[in-house]
Amino acid sequence: MDLVAACRVLVEVEERGGVTRAAAALDIAQSVASRRIDALERHLGGPLLERSSRSAVLTPFGKDLVPSARRLVQLADELELDADRARLRPVSIAVPETCTTRDLAVAEATARGAGVRLDLRREPPARRAELAATRTVRVSIVAVPAAGARWQVPLGAAGRRHNDRPLRLEGLRTRRTIRRHDDDHGSRLRIGPEDDVPHVRDVLDRAAEAAGLLPSQLPTDATTTSSLAAVLADGDLLLCSEAESVAYGLHWRPFVGTELARGYAVLAESEHDADAVQRAVADELAVALGVPDVG
Repeated sequence: MDLVAACRVLVEVEERGGVTRAAAALDIAQSVASRRIDALERHLGGPLLERSSRSAVLTPFGKDLVPSARRLVQLADELELDADRARLRPVSIAVPETCTTRDLAVAEATARGAGVRLDLRREPPARRAELAATRTVRVSIVAVPAAGARWQVPLGAAGRRHNDRPLRLEGLRTRRTIRRHDDDHGSRLRIGPEDDVPHVRDVLDRAAEAAGLLPSQLPTDATTTSSLAAVLADGDLLLCSEAESVAYGLHWRPFVGTELARGYAVLAESEHDADAVQRAVADELAVALGVPDVG
């Protein structure tokens, strides 16, 4: 038995003075309304209507139950309203700062088409992990080691000058002699906030030490803007994805002899949120993160 539906009939009978009028108010057949009253009587263990009267009159038992029935109906209506509001509440997602506005707009538009509303927030790696741990956001795209990650983004070096050759870290070693203008010797490889994480930085530091680079050749910047400014002003190189280099108007080169990649995973307060987001915009998020050859 649908207890709430039956209580709706009882409340309408009390307010309108008859089963027929109650059925009309609820837009159901009179026979349906009568069956609901009968079921409610069996459930509650007593008669609700005076069956001998030509018009429906509530019994004393029925009258005593109307206030509780009315409260139950009101609570049910409030519950449905709250559910509607909850469905409309956007799923908050913390994403890397490297995602472009346009890529995120495409992801949000695609999600709307799938019936999911997103609230996308660009944050650095540590902040994304913190927001997920404190459940300040419902979903976070967190930085993880590339091996086994949901998404993998290869890293290379980007600079002002065009160069088709893959980059060896050994090629950045400082030399006393002056080389050609387009030579990489002595260049600094700048690290932005997105790559200042152990599983990227530690790999790079070990490879750089083996290649004979000075620690000063791997400066870390507090913001991507600072990194990009140094690239544009001083001719430094920027550790980044190919997609980022395109967005920044730089020339990107892959590494040779050193494999560096970002890894990303979905961390969510509930599996339902994680599954809903990935079903709706997995490919769009991949593009925003810089994953090559999506689709």
